[in-house]
Amino acid sequence: MELKPHDLLKIKKAEDLISYTPVPEWVEAALAKTPFVVVRRTRAAQGLVAVGVRGSVRSERFGAFLPVDLIVNRISPEQLAEEKGWKNRSKEIFRSVEQISHLMECASLQWGPVGSLGFELASGNETVTEKSDIDIVIRFSRKLTLDAAKKIDDTLKKNLFRIDAQVDTAEGAFSLSEYALSEEKEILVRTIDGPLLKKIKNHPLLYSQ
Repeated sequence: MELKPHDLLKIKKAEDLISYTPVPEWVEAALAKTPFVVVRRTRAAQGLVAVGVRGSVRSERFGAFLPVDLIVNRISPEQLAEEKGWKNRSKEIFRSVEQISHLMECASLQWGPVGSLGFELASGNETVTEKSDIDIVIRFSRKLTLDAAKKIDDTLKKNLFRIDAQVDTAEGAFSLSEYALSEEKEILVRTIDGPLLKKIKNHPLLYSQ
């Protein structure tokens, strides 16, 4: 099973998690209600994956590790984009997601909703409000040139909601807006070993597919 950052993993119980620090009291209740964790961009020992637990408020976030063989189900951002579950929801924010979906399809890019939006679509637990941002991840490909990134970024900025678009590569992730304005200069890339300044060149070795 290939796991990538932002993938949502269904688990059986909080006790399946491995932590080297004390586990906050809210974690067990949060996972009892919604047994999903998100894959983090962090190194993990053989047979483990780094995951994050989200609680009912923004301040409740906890990082731990999960044995890969205890994963019940994996839901990727791309799967959520393909299923288009937002079409069955009435909040205005989900209509904006449909506009993003059309934009990505026209650009032939693989993408998916992440953050609170992706969490709600995957788990069914309401985590999105009308004040929420729309977080998305775009998989880097040869089609995402600087010119294409600029056009997409300009269109996303016209959306009713604030959109945080991250581009995912085999080496790490970076902001779509920073890439669009980079003029091939170095930008901040979040890697498995921490943030680094890198030049982004459209090379096949960067592709996350």
